[in-house]
Amino acid sequence: MSYIDLHCDTASLIYANKTSLLHNDYHVDIQKMKASHYLAQWFAFFIEMKPDSEEDLFSYFKNMYDYFIEEVKKNEKDISIARTYQDYLRCKEEKKIAAFLSLEEGEAIAGLENPIETLVNMGITLMTLTWNYENRLGAPHSIDKGLTQKGRDLISGLNEVPILLDISHLSEAAFKDITELYKKPIIASHSNARGYYNHTRNVTDQGLGIIANSGGIVGTNFYSYFLNNSDNSKIDHMIANMAYIYNQVGEDVLALGTDFDGISCNLDVCNCEEMDKLKSSMTRLFSSRIIDKICYGNAERVIRENL
Repeated sequence: MSYIDLHCDTASLIYANKTSLLHNDYHVDIQKMKASHYLAQWFAFFIEMKPDSEEDLFSYFKNMYDYFIEEVKKNEKDISIARTYQDYLRCKEEKKIAAFLSLEEGEAIAGLENPIETLVNMGITLMTLTWNYENRLGAPHSIDKGLTQKGRDLISGLNEVPILLDISHLSEAAFKDITELYKKPIIASHSNARGYYNHTRNVTDQGLGIIANSGGIVGTNFYSYFLNNSDNSKIDHMIANMAYIYNQVGEDVLALGTDFDGISCNLDVCNCEEMDKLKSSMTRLFSSRIIDKICYGNAERVIRENL
């Protein structure tokens, strides 16, 4: 079985601890991905914006980015940066993992004169506007506010470039604003269904419908507190979340967004090398054709049609 994962925070961890992408003690590394036959992984550059901090977030982002690019170069026989569908196909043919890049925390570029041009030049193909704090672009899921004017301007600009919008972490009001401005498929890279488990980080039934109608996808998040309000992330709950989304909006929306290396809980799927545990259990509810779409096919379609 092959996999495409829409979200992991491994780039942040290896930068913070100056460790290796090839092999480490985290959820994701090249050796583990190869063992699970990963086709692609979106590596998020996660920046924790602390309230009232005066830290230069873009400099931190750029340093993390540079470190990650060097790690990829060190392991170029196994992994390569992918910006486009053609890059992805080339990696597939060469039996390399395609490393797509995303930004998790829009504040990191909110102060730049040309933020979108900067992201395009860095090869970022997916971004969230916020993490868990309000910023100059908009509000997170815990705050009932929408987009700022700067956030609205950024959304308008994203319509014109090959960067997809990730609504994970975003407020309901900001999501509503996006539906009025954004013309491309909406991605919830690492979010579950609120109708399955009621948490503000999860997507409402209405939101699932909006994402489906846009041609977007929702990546099931493995974090236990978005699945069952315990410290135990169970495969049964992951599959039940997928089944809920399937029953609401169909098979074309389902994807994987593990949030590996960004979550701390007891995991049935302990790391990316164990993804076949999930796949084997999915056969109880889904046909092999739908399992393929969940594990890689729907994400591959989004890449093909938009990058």
